[in-house]
Amino acid sequence: MRRSLFILAALALTPAVYAQGDVTPFTREQVLEIFSQYNPSVLEQASQNDDYNTVLDSFLDAYEASNTPMARAELIAVARNFDNSIRLQVLTDAYLQTSSAVSLMGGDASSADRLFREELTDVFSRVWAVTVQLRQYQLAEAKRALKNVRADKTLSQEARNAQIAALKSEIRALKAELKSLQANRGESVLSAVDAYVLQTQQASDGLLQAARQSAAASETENLQIKSNNKKPVAK
Repeated sequence: MRRSLFILAALALTPAVYAQGDVTPFTREQVLEIFSQYNPSVLEQASQNDDYNTVLDSFLDAYEASNTPMARAELIAVARNFDNSIRLQVLTDAYLQTSSAVSLMGGDASSADRLFREELTDVFSRVWAVTVQLRQYQLAEAKRALKNVRADKTLSQEARNAQIAALKSEIRALKAELKSLQANRGESVLSAVDAYVLQTQQASDGLLQAARQSAAASETENLQIKSNNKKPVAK
C-alpha cells in the first residue's frame, strides 16, 4: 500500500514551524509507540490478522521521516487514519474493477459511481474528525513551544524574537484553519470527496482504455492467425 494513501493528501497537514536543532529519523520502536498511544487497536488487529500485520509492517519498513514536531503530527495522523486508509484502498480497488468491467461491456456505471461517492463521504467524514483533532494537537504543541521559547534564557534576543514571531504566525494559522474546518465541515468533506472521485475516475478511464487496446490487439492477432491458417480454395 502506497505511503501517500496514509497521508490523504486532500486533507494534508499544514506546515508547522517549531524551534528545533539536529534531528534523527524515527526508530521503528518510536513509530510503534505513536500507534500504541494514538490508535492501539491497530496493533491489536495486527496481532490477530496476518494480512493486516503485513500492511502495518510494510508501512513501518517504508517510514523514514525525521523525528520533528511536524513529522510527529503527520505520524499521529497516519496512526489515527490507518483503518480509514485501508478502507479507502479497498473501496478504490473495488470501484476500479467494477467501473472498468461495466464500461467495457457497454453498461451504465452510474450506480457504481453513486455508491463509491457515498462510501467515500463516510470515510472522509472520519478523516475530517481526525484532522480537527490533529489541528488541536498542533495548536497545543505550538503554544507549548512558544512558552518554552519565551522561558529559554540561552537564546539571544534576536533568535528569541524570530522564533516567537514564527510560532505566533503558526498559532494564528492553526486557529484560522480550525475555525474554517469546524464551520465548513460539509464543504471540507465534499471538496475532498470530489477531488478523490476525479482522481479515481481518471485512473478508471486509463484502465478502460488499456483494456480496450488489449482487446483490440487480441482480436487483430486472432484474425491474423485465422487468415494464416485458412486453407487455399482449390481451383
